[in-house]
Amino acid sequence: MNLFPNSGYRSLPASHPDCEDLAALESELLTAIGGKEVFEEKLRSFFRSAIDEVIDTARTGRFFLSELEKTEKTYLGTKFEILLRDWLQVPRGVLLDLLIGDREVDVKSTTGGGSGWMIPPEAIDQYCILLRVNETLAKCAVGLVRARPAYLRQGKNRDAKTSFSAAGTEHIWWLVSNFDYTPNFWSLIDEEHRKKIMSSGKGTKRLATLFQTCLGMPVSRVQVAAIAAQDDYMKRLRRNGGARDSLAKMGIAILYSGYDRELMQRLGLKVGHREFVSYRPKTEEQEGWLREAGKID
Repeated sequence: MNLFPNSGYRSLPASHPDCEDLAALESELLTAIGGKEVFEEKLRSFFRSAIDEVIDTARTGRFFLSELEKTEKTYLGTKFEILLRDWLQVPRGVLLDLLIGDREVDVKSTTGGGSGWMIPPEAIDQYCILLRVNETLAKCAVGLVRARPAYLRQGKNRDAKTSFSAAGTEHIWWLVSNFDYTPNFWSLIDEEHRKKIMSSGKGTKRLATLFQTCLGMPVSRVQVAAIAAQDDYMKRLRRNGGARDSLAKMGIAILYSGYDRELMQRLGLKVGHREFVSYRPKTEEQEGWLREAGKID
């Protein structure tokens, strides 16, 4: 069964020696996550939130992954592991990163594309979750594998780590290999608009300019905090003095997946966990929904 159509789902054939174990791991993983629908929603925001937190626009003035230092890019792997453990609500293993069911599982990630996961000695012949991020295309992959020696290259680096051979990647069980996660909205607007947002005034005004400029673009909660650049950043969005006041008068709604999921689904919007999106209704029916919900005036 193709759990995630059009996203590169690929299981292993029943005759494969790892099939039974990886099928069980997939089932345990999806159960821990809360099911297929929750997996898709949270995966859209998983990488976005992690990357945005490390970019840290509010304090660094940076906007893109490419601006990170080499050590920060290395730290992203640890960040993904920490957030994944929190997402799954599972403990650390004794030797490896996670304990899912009765299996210890290592988490390996790459932001360079391809199959650049580095497998340490303790993870050889063990189960791994493989994460791959392409920030330029906003595409990600999540795979399951048992890192058998036969799947790995013979050569090792100074830390005795190795990687998958080209043939070895054929043994990966892909939950998704071409999944659209929430892009960095800064990459979708030009420098002029970016400067306009950041120089438009204090927190409330910056957020109003952001959501007026970036209609329909999901924005992570991390970035909202960065742009508001104030402790009580959510206050800068609310009615009664926040950005929603001026935008509602223009017929623009600010929706949040934490509160407005059902309404967003009716509007056909796909966003991730804890993400905001601004939306101008396209039909009288949509306008009625948003007005009834108090999202526009």
